[in-house]
Amino acid sequence: MANIDIAASKPEQLLGQIAERGWSSHCFSGPDLGSIVRELGRIGDCLGTRVAGRAGSLEEVIQPRTTGGAHPRSLSSRYGLGALPFHTELSHRTRPCRYLLLGCIDPGSPAAATMLLDWRNLRFSPHELDLLEAAPILVRTGRRSFYSTILAPGGVFFRYDPACLEAFDDRGRSALRLVEARIDGAASEAEAHHWSQGDILIIDNWRVLHGRSPSDHGSGRRLARILIDA
Repeated sequence: MANIDIAASKPEQLLGQIAERGWSSHCFSGPDLGSIVRELGRIGDCLGTRVAGRAGSLEEVIQPRTTGGAHPRSLSSRYGLGALPFHTELSHRTRPCRYLLLGCIDPGSPAAATMLLDWRNLRFSPHELDLLEAAPILVRTGRRSFYSTILAPGGVFFRYDPACLEAFDDRGRSALRLVEARIDGAASEAEAHHWSQGDILIIDNWRVLHGRSPSDHGSGRRLARILIDA
C-alpha cells in the first residue's frame, strides 16, 4: 500500500506515484458505499473530468456477473465468472478514459484479485511497435463501430480488449496475435492487487492493462468505479 495520506495529498503527488509504475493504491477508512464513492469522486475530480461508463453512469458499482447477466458486448458476457483477460477500459470508444478509479466496498468471499500489467513491459521491438501503430483493426461497438489501431500514434495509449477488437486483414491478425502472445508470456509477471474493504486503486488506463482472477457466483465482491478523462 502507498504510505501517503490520500485525503491530504495533492494531484501532483498522486500523479507522481502513478507515473512510477502506472498505478497507485491507498487505504481509505470510509465506513460505507457513499463515502467510498465520494472519495473516488474527489480524487477523480482532481485528476480530470469524469466520463460515463458503458451503462451511462458517472458512478458505478461493479460485481462479477455470469455470462447471461452481463452486458451483451462486455468481457463478462464472454468470460462470465472465469478470469477476465487483460484489457484497456473503454477500448470500444475512440478515446479510452485516461484513469480508472476503483474502490472496494466488499472484497467478496472468496476474494478475486485485480491483475495489473504495464504494456511497456511486453518487450515489443521497434518493428513490432510500428506494426501495432499501423495495422488497422475493427473496434466493434454496434452501429458505431470504427477502425483504429492497437497503439495510438506516438504510443500515446494502448487499446486492447478481446471482446471488441477484430482483425480484418493479415496485418491486423498479426498485431492481435502478437499482443495475445506477449500477454500470455508476461502473465506470470503481472501484479495482483488483493482487495480489502476501503482499498482504492488508481490506474493509468493508457499504460496499464487490467484483468480479474476467477470469481464465484454470489461471492459478494463489489467495487465502486469512476472513469476519468484528462
